[in-house]
Amino acid sequence: MPRLAFPPTPLLPLVSLLLSMSAPVHAATLHLCPASAAPKAALSAPASGPDAADMRLVVTDGAALTGCRSVSLGRAQVEALHVLGPADKPATTILLQGGEKDGRFVVSERTLLPDDDAGPAAPQPMPLRANLLDGMALRPYGVEERVQARLDGGRLRIACRAGTRPAGVLLTGPWYLPRLRAVLQARFSGRGQFTWQAADAAHAAREAALDMGLLDAGKGVATTRLALPAGLDRASWRHVVVACPLGGGTLALDSLTLEPEAPRPAPRSTWIWDRSEWHVRAEALLDWAASEKLGELFIVVALEDGRVKEPEALAGFVRRARQRGIAVSAVEGDPHMVLPAQRAATAARARAYAAYNAAAAPSARLASIQFDIEPYLLPEHVLPAARMDREYLATAAALREAAGPIPLEFVVPFWWNDRPGLLDGLARSADALSVMDYRTDPEQIVRFAVPFLDWGAAHGKRVRIALEAGPLPAETQRRYRRAPGGAPGDMLLLGVGGQQVLVLLRQPLAHPGAQAYQLTGTRHIDGSATTFHKDKDALRALLPRLEADFGAWPGFAGIALHEIR
Repeated sequence: MPRLAFPPTPLLPLVSLLLSMSAPVHAATLHLCPASAAPKAALSAPASGPDAADMRLVVTDGAALTGCRSVSLGRAQVEALHVLGPADKPATTILLQGGEKDGRFVVSERTLLPDDDAGPAAPQPMPLRANLLDGMALRPYGVEERVQARLDGGRLRIACRAGTRPAGVLLTGPWYLPRLRAVLQARFSGRGQFTWQAADAAHAAREAALDMGLLDAGKGVATTRLALPAGLDRASWRHVVVACPLGGGTLALDSLTLEPEAPRPAPRSTWIWDRSEWHVRAEALLDWAASEKLGELFIVVALEDGRVKEPEALAGFVRRARQRGIAVSAVEGDPHMVLPAQRAATAARARAYAAYNAAAAPSARLASIQFDIEPYLLPEHVLPAARMDREYLATAAALREAAGPIPLEFVVPFWWNDRPGLLDGLARSADALSVMDYRTDPEQIVRFAVPFLDWGAAHGKRVRIALEAGPLPAETQRRYRRAPGGAPGDMLLLGVGGQQVLVLLRQPLAHPGAQAYQLTGTRHIDGSATTFHKDKDALRALLPRLEADFGAWPGFAGIALHEIR
């Protein structure tokens, strides 16, 4: 019988085939369990169940667990888990920032970028000292069609024929008008008297406008400052009207800028977190504060049995500081202060400072109490995002009652600018806000500060803008983009037991019950966009410019410098 001839089989593929037939298939499972019943696992994350019950997400190699909600992840190799809040709306792009720990990526910050087609972006504040004509659009008006106008390269040219009916141009832009004390400054030349007006949404709907003044062209190149109308609703600003003279004329407008009026002085300030700095080395601290032109210090004060522990020492330091023109305030802060169980103890701390001030001589009194609570640092299972605003405002109200006549200040992040309900509620309790505007780019600093300065102007409150000068750890930012349907991804967005969970993978995988996201890039974050730690001289050089701009807002309380010492 002839032997059957088979083609030679490579050894490695054959071994792989035999192993795959005999070895069990790795299968990962994601479980949502009550925290008390959750198995110990290398991969886990806290979560929150109904009625804020403590839950835990874990990944195991086994099947479903009794008493847990389980989702099979197939052959997934999971690197990390990150829980989203119930109100989070992941869109096309997700940014995750963090660092490596024990071979896994630990997320410290997430950003859910809106879709490109999510609608028009919210208007930005009108920029200061920049030529507005670069960003404006032009629309002539008038039934006699006696206007010819051109806006190009940041310059406006208008030619008007004589006529008896109103005519001119409307200048619009993608901004709202901030609530600062400012004027529009025009540099121009031409012939004739051009009337200037401004309109908000209500006036524009009635085809009406508010007078600003005249540009009297014909005397060569001139510069005029046009006052903003007192009755203008700046938040709904729509356009500027340039009306032609009845007898005709020409106008060459070379620039139009929003110029802040002369700033009101406001003190610089900083935090002194080391109690021994004022308690033991007071003179050295005050010498340094004077050299940095600081007018206020936020210090840590020890409390004991519901009162200031060493009132004589505190009074002595406050007096010495006041003699050198430096105010002193107490700073308190812990994210857990927002929790209902901690509210009474937190209010008691404010009450202790109120008692100190009531007993102290005027020269020894604290200027204010500042609370740096930062409730968003608590994990979702401790404080669900849906409850955060409510609990924060309840704590603020309790502190307002406890503080009595002492001014009460709260530290808030700049990204709270898109939470008007929270800020409006906070206005009922706060005398002032310190805004952590932790950026180094001057344009970003101003853009993030303006909504809060406007808030202060609207509510009659003081607003301090804080900048960072301390060291920050280097991190990595990962950019994930939603994958097409059915395509594998480097991250899965899953729902389990009402929780939204990001499952970061070591190898791409498709999952029928998840939205996949593909890793499209990573970048190193060295902190240079956030802190001036490596260039404090640049910070000191920038301060006069920022103070000149911010000082035009009536409630500006100065710039606070974190870790400047």
